[in-house]
Amino acid sequence: MTANSYERFRTILIMNLCQVLDSDLMPDVMEAVDISLQGFEITDSQTAIIPAVQGNADILKAYLASKSVAGASAGTLKQYKYKLVDFFRRTGKGFAEINAFDIRMYLAYFKTERKASNSYMDQIRLTLNTFFTWLVDNDYIAKNPCRTVEKIRYQQKKRTALTPIQLETVRLNTETPREKAVVDFLFSTGLRASECADVRLSDINWHERSVLVRHGKGDKERTVFFNAEAEVSMKNYLDSRSDSTDSLFVRSRMPYSQLSTAAIENIIKKIARRNAIELFPHKLRHTFATHSIRSGMPLEVLQMLLGHAKPETTLIYAHMDTSDAQHEHQRIYA
Repeated sequence: MTANSYERFRTILIMNLCQVLDSDLMPDVMEAVDISLQGFEITDSQTAIIPAVQGNADILKAYLASKSVAGASAGTLKQYKYKLVDFFRRTGKGFAEINAFDIRMYLAYFKTERKASNSYMDQIRLTLNTFFTWLVDNDYIAKNPCRTVEKIRYQQKKRTALTPIQLETVRLNTETPREKAVVDFLFSTGLRASECADVRLSDINWHERSVLVRHGKGDKERTVFFNAEAEVSMKNYLDSRSDSTDSLFVRSRMPYSQLSTAAIENIIKKIARRNAIELFPHKLRHTFATHSIRSGMPLEVLQMLLGHAKPETTLIYAHMDTSDAQHEHQRIYA
């Protein structure tokens, strides 16, 4: 089975299962799928995945190619492709025939039939708006039909970091060397789950406690660092392994292949259930950012470590509350 064929199969499967399964079950299901399909052949069929109406397929390829050249990551391109393919498949129209009514009806379908959240529906709207804006800019159509489609309002969840006591409680309640290494590594580096899954032992400089992140968001390279606690946890975990795999985190059973992003998320979810606490990899990343800001790390340094293109994005992660503001005010004016 080719890597590209399997990744396409996995993406489509996840998208379909999301409609019928509880999200908490997804990592376990996908891990079982990965294990079960080892040794089987998966090939792409020649069936068109998008209606060949007035060049939709060719336009979509051109659009994705332009986004790839502009630096969009493979994951982002997959999301663009899935959303746009689904849109054209359901409307059955050519790109030049789409109007605002088609887009509103498609969003209404997601709301009533798929029970999608307002935030996800607005993501779809943004994807369509970006696509049709590109068509206008490249003279494929005269007007963007999504321009008059109203923004879908939703309440953003307030992001909170783990307190020092909560973080230490989580660390103490890990059950295996791998669990503890994953928690310590995610917190001390601030990596995304997908970046954590891709780390190889050959990317680690133990003397400097640094990691070369080869495929960050937008496929940008950067260097991050881990603390002494993470070093001890990582080495204890590596000492417990008997394989020679170059990946930092691997499956606990043969063939000891690299853990997927979903598997990393599943490890954290199991720890969360055990501790009766809200916890996921991105919360550890958020905790790293908040702790760094409170400890006096300059914003531009944190931005570099997190791999953000804009400082505004870093500020979203660096949660500051009223007590932080009071402390800084008293430090300056008291």
